[in-house]
Order: sequence, then C-alpha cells, then structure tokens
Amino acid sequence: MELYGRDVFIVHFGELWLRGRNRGEYISALNRNLREATGDKCLIINLRDRLAVVTDDKDKTRESLGHLFGISKFELARVSKPSLQAIRKTAEEMLLGKTGRLRIDAHRSYKELPFDSMDVVRCIAESIEGTGVTPSPRDHSMELSVSITKDHAFLSLERFKGLGGLPVGTSGKSVILLSGGIDSPVAAWYAMKRGAEPIYIHLHAYSDNDEAIASKISDITDILSSYYPHFKAYYLPSHFFQLAALKAGRHELVMLKRFMIMLAEKIANAESAPLIFTGESIGQVASQTPSNLLAEGYGVKLPIIRPLSGMDKEEIISVAKRIGTYEHSIIPYKDVCSINSKNPHTRTSVDTIKKLSAEMGLSRIASRTLKAAKVVER
Repeated sequence: MELYGRDVFIVHFGELWLRGRNRGEYISALNRNLREATGDKCLIINLRDRLAVVTDDKDKTRESLGHLFGISKFELARVSKPSLQAIRKTAEEMLLGKTGRLRIDAHRSYKELPFDSMDVVRCIAESIEGTGVTPSPRDHSMELSVSITKDHAFLSLERFKGLGGLPVGTSGKSVILLSGGIDSPVAAWYAMKRGAEPIYIHLHAYSDNDEAIASKISDITDILSSYYPHFKAYYLPSHFFQLAALKAGRHELVMLKRFMIMLAEKIANAESAPLIFTGESIGQVASQTPSNLLAEGYGVKLPIIRPLSGMDKEEIISVAKRIGTYEHSIIPYKDVCSINSKNPHTRTSVDTIKKLSAEMGLSRIASRTLKAAKVVER
C-alpha cells in the first residue's frame, strides 16, 4: 500500500527489539493483539523495526495503542519519500498556520542516502524562515521529529508514551489471585505487562457464585480487559474454608492466604499456567510479613510472583487510579481478604502451617471448593 502523503501511527517496539532470535515471535504477538484491539478499521504494515497503523479513526486508534502492552512509544506521523525535497514540502504542510518555537530532530537510519541528518535540519529550518515558526534547538514549544529509512521519511509533531512491557500471551498463562481490594487488580495489570495471559481466582463470601459474578469484581475484570480482552475467571465460595477456620485462631488470616495459594496451584496445574501472581506488598499487613509469606508458600512448586512487593500503599493507589481500577476497588465489598483476626500472628512457622493444614483438612477443603467453582471465560 502506498503510504506517501498519509497520516499514520508509527508504533515502536522498545524492549521487543532486544529479544534476539525470537524477536519475531514477540512482534507477531504484538501484531495480533494490535489487530484485535483496533479491529477491521485499521491496516497494519510491518516496516521491519516498527509498525505503521493506517486508520480513519485516529482518536479510537490512539486510545487502543495507549492500552497495549509491548509498545514503548507511538507517534502520529505523515509519510513522505526519503528525499530532501519531499521532506521539506511535507514539513511545510504540517507547520502551515502554526506559530511558536520549533525544535527539529532528524535521524537517518539508512546511511546510503545522499544527505545526512543535519542536512535535513538545515533544509527544514531554511524553509520556515519568515513564517510564524522559529527554529530553536533548546527553548521550544513544538518538536518536529523526522525519522528516515530506506523507503520512507516519517515526520511527526505528536508523540505518545506507550505502556512498554511485553505483549500479553508471550509469557503464557498465569493464575492471578484477585480480591475486591486495591492491590490485586494492580498486580494483575503488572502481570499482563510482563506478557501473562490472565486466569483470575476470586474467593468470595457470597452464598452463590452468581452473586459474586454480578458484583464489582466483574467491573474490575472488565476494566482490566481493556488492556487485553481475554481472560478466564474462577469464582470460588469460601464457606468450606470458613467452617474449618475456627481451628486456626490467631492464624486465620495466614491460613486463608495459604488456602488461596493452594487453590491457585491446583488451578495453575490444570490450566498449564507456570506462574502464580498475588497482590502482596512486603509488610503491608499481618499476612505479608516475611515469615508469613514463607509459611504461606511452603511446598508450592510454582513460582509465586509479587509485583507489588516493594511498593507502598500510596504508590499502589497511584497506579490503580492511572489504570482505572481504583474507583471500583474502594466500593464497599464483602471480601474474604478483609478478615481481621484479633491480634493476628505475624511470625507463623512452617511447622505451624503444616500442623494447621492437616487439622483443618485444607487439601480436602480445596478440592471441595474447586468442585463448587463457576468459571467465566471471555
């Protein structure tokens, strides 16, 4: 397709370009996710080290690109032939009617062309003399970026920062513990950022799975699906655990987390998911002390990833607001994770976990809970 004279979005890979021999697999995954996000209204062209997205709906496409993992940055650019004359003419058209101080930044990646980057800067600077635009390399209100390859020159005045990370799906499936609070949706977002296709587990306190599905949890998964449309969600009743928790005493909260991780591992094995993600932050609550984290994960063979482990609450809230989950997370909710045992134990030993797990019949309870699950898939 002829691109000269068209406005297109240019998508840059960033981290994906460092992937070595399997780089093509990552870029193909980004291409698939991009096609699904933008629908049939866009044409995507592979330009080797970047993608060009041709669209008639610039606003919708810009929003879609801003929600895709695997994109380091993107820009709205006008395409010209890679010649000084064509670049100059295109720049004049783009700057017509504008006023202010302009920085001109040119990069020529194809070195066989009969001019260099400074020639491009000088050519454009000369062409706008006497207009309302003044070239200024430092004190400027606008920036014109010119990127020149063998076959095209891309001129842009509008640039946007992407989400970065890896395209969802490139790290396979991952099981993600999802509560009704602030932290776990943020952890889910970070899991997707590292390429994980989400399988959510929600342990609820309702008498019926359908009540949980109709709750704000579905709203949270809907928001997260704006970053990747596909997911599977297991809704699991907590009453089997709650009946046995009378034996846990001060260890009720840490045993609940132990139980949830057991469920996660069983589901992960059934789904061929190699990772478990949680929303824990070290030391934030009693169940998240180093001793309790060690005890909760005892015997689990799959890696337990805690992307929020080094973040404080204000940092987590800031991300939740940015990704859109915060307002739903703070809606009052009957959440099993809000158990507040009196004087909860902060240094549970592995031996205590093993003893209580046997006394409570935790493995048997986990199997009964899984049989009572309801799965929502999109």
